[in-house]
Amino acid sequence: MEKRLVKTQKKDFDFFPSSKGDGQELSKIDSFLSHHAIPAPQSIRKLQLFLGKVCNHSCSFCPHDAKPESSEFMRHEMVHRVISLIEKEQFEEISFKGGAPEMSPYFRWIVRQIREKSPKTRLVLHTHVTAMKDPGYFQALPRFLQEHQVALAVYVPTLDEAQMDQIRGPKTFKTFLSVVRYLNRLGYASEDSDLELKLIWKHLKVPNSKSGEVHFEDWKSKWGIRFSDFQEKMYSPVGRMMNCLSAEGDKAGFFQELQTKIGRHDDQPLPCKDSLTIDWEGNVYNCENHISAKDGKVKYRLFHLKDWTDEKLQKVRIQPALHCLSCLACLKN
Repeated sequence: MEKRLVKTQKKDFDFFPSSKGDGQELSKIDSFLSHHAIPAPQSIRKLQLFLGKVCNHSCSFCPHDAKPESSEFMRHEMVHRVISLIEKEQFEEISFKGGAPEMSPYFRWIVRQIREKSPKTRLVLHTHVTAMKDPGYFQALPRFLQEHQVALAVYVPTLDEAQMDQIRGPKTFKTFLSVVRYLNRLGYASEDSDLELKLIWKHLKVPNSKSGEVHFEDWKSKWGIRFSDFQEKMYSPVGRMMNCLSAEGDKAGFFQELQTKIGRHDDQPLPCKDSLTIDWEGNVYNCENHISAKDGKVKYRLFHLKDWTDEKLQKVRIQPALHCLSCLACLKN
């Protein structure tokens, strides 16, 4: 894709206050971030489609408040707008996010359209995979993903069987293993295949990268499953995750702890550096987590998809928010 956005000098995330404090300090951090927008990257090469909040799980700490009965998902008119944009812009990579984006009624149609109009675009489905085991519509989904060369980024909240069942419901771990093994049989994470199957272990706090890799290798061996790659992240403090922090009563302390673990962003793959996110209503953001932040649709929305122009892109700036600390804290120093 042609580089459209203004060229800027690199800047460090070195403007975070270092003083300790209580809830007042928390508001100072938020205010400071709001007035120090980082300039846009040189180009937008990737697009994230947040297809909605429909999910087969309803985790108590879900950043996006996803649930099975959600009515928030991308409808017919917006789907066609998105496809028109993709045909025009020819993005290098398009990611599907949600809840469980594969539960969107238009998911397969979107994938087919992209493959037809932009066959070289890399497609990535961010998924829990457990919905693929559901009867009827979802049972044939793994073969569809294989056929259309869709890479998978699989999210788990834990590598422990009992904990996963406790978080996501009885027999969830068994379902997870069943789907992953089937994906392996289809060629995902195989040495002689290009089908990517990445596992992302998401934590409630900053992960301990020293022990994660070892735990992951032992876990793979124990259950006899394969993955192409492994990464640890943490849940963004928005939506239900922020409610959990508020209930614990130490929200300010949590964010101050994140500040002490901030990594340098130079040359690291922060999604906001080269991508934009479109939600189910067509609102455009720097980041999917801006969507679920308090007053996110008002405070962090860049513009609406119908207003997408080169002129709009030239004015885009990355808008840091309080929840950005969780992403920055997971960077490697």
